[in-house]
Amino acid sequence: MIPILTKESLRQAQKKNDLDNTLPLVQQAGHQLTLFIKKKCTQYSTILVLLGPGNKGLDALCAVDLLSTQGYIIWILTTENVANFRQLSQRYKHNGNIKLIQKWEFHQFDLILDGLFGIGLNRGLTEPYSNWLRLSNQISTVKIAIDIPSGLMCDTGIAYSDTFQADHTYSLIAGKIGLYTADGPDYCGEIVEDDLNIAVLPDGFTLSKPITHFSWRTQQKNTHKGMFGNIGIIGGAKGMIGASFLTAEACLHSGAGRVWLSALDDSAENMAPLFNPQIMTKSLFELIDSKLDCLIIGPGTNASDFDERIIHSVINVPYPILLDAGFLPLLKDSQLIEQLSHRCQPTIITPHPGEAGQILNRKIISRVEDAKYLSQLLKAWVVLKGQGTVISSPEQRWWINTTGNSALSIPGSGDILCGVIGSLISRCTHLEFALLNAVNIHGQAAMDYQNQYCGTIGMSYRELLFYIRSNLNKL
Repeated sequence: MIPILTKESLRQAQKKNDLDNTLPLVQQAGHQLTLFIKKKCTQYSTILVLLGPGNKGLDALCAVDLLSTQGYIIWILTTENVANFRQLSQRYKHNGNIKLIQKWEFHQFDLILDGLFGIGLNRGLTEPYSNWLRLSNQISTVKIAIDIPSGLMCDTGIAYSDTFQADHTYSLIAGKIGLYTADGPDYCGEIVEDDLNIAVLPDGFTLSKPITHFSWRTQQKNTHKGMFGNIGIIGGAKGMIGASFLTAEACLHSGAGRVWLSALDDSAENMAPLFNPQIMTKSLFELIDSKLDCLIIGPGTNASDFDERIIHSVINVPYPILLDAGFLPLLKDSQLIEQLSHRCQPTIITPHPGEAGQILNRKIISRVEDAKYLSQLLKAWVVLKGQGTVISSPEQRWWINTTGNSALSIPGSGDILCGVIGSLISRCTHLEFALLNAVNIHGQAAMDYQNQYCGTIGMSYRELLFYIRSNLNKL
């Protein structure tokens, strides 16, 4: 897990380091950056440096000073708006390896170093910077961003038009939210984290692989199916029965011992054995009154499919509940929020950004902050799906999952995730590990598919389930 800091926490860490250490942080960063650049291009290469006005620009200049003494040819593209422009002109006036320019010049560069805008960016890109970035993105050469690509918002991962398209991002001190979620992964390329030997108290973490230091509820050989978890599913309204079947199938593929389905469309009772004879059925309130390890509510439903009696019964069950799809818009109701916040057993919700926006009555912009707000509001675990899925706990701990790709953009992907989460909750001794591993392995399955087929097109639900099961058996 890589520690992540928000923009404010990063600034505090920088200030503390400058007070505690005699070697300025800029010099440390410049030295490490130089070593990284030397791995990406050979001596005597020509490097274009896009130089901005902030600390990111100072990091770039430190690297320029070091590289110019080692045979590299450096072109610095900047403007007079840079505070020390005149000093730079005098400083490099007689250095044959450094050329200072203020307008884009077409040249064959071996590497482009983005030293324009860092974590402090809070508005769209303006000229001439947007044009420089646009032209840089059109050139086929190695591109390295210092800390975060220019144009990418540090705390949200939202990318402005003409954001720098890096092949490598050399991230300093700690990870940034924007590198790992929303638009970030489309612009960062390979992310290299360098903590510069600075100890920090993380705000959150990345989740790049499953957690292995956990225990299943049962590991002995002398077992029966009742020892591997009992899961109930309420869903499958008319026209969407398949969603509830996929959730049930995912539960079974993830190791659940017994799975019962109560579909809101009555015809599903006869169809379930045809889809998978391992899926059992019960009436809705019979299922709610059963002794379960987890109840999943919502796959394949709309909000209008739930009346007050169902809602009240679901909220008051004495075991963990997972709320998804059609049940989520109901969480706008203040009384329901109050009831959820006083549950004695864990609540998990799995919204995509649109569903989370419905609950909060606004567009989701800051994925981490919005997930944290939802988990605090509902006293629930929140899995905010999408690129860089955010997992937030009721205690405000959070993670950004880094597995997954566009292969997951298929019908039923979220329904399958519900089933995996429900199954692992019923089988693991710690809910946190169950939830983190379910999200991570669901994403890893898509990456395995991509590796197998050299692309992300056309993954079927059966293939997704196959790779999920394969990864679970490796734990």
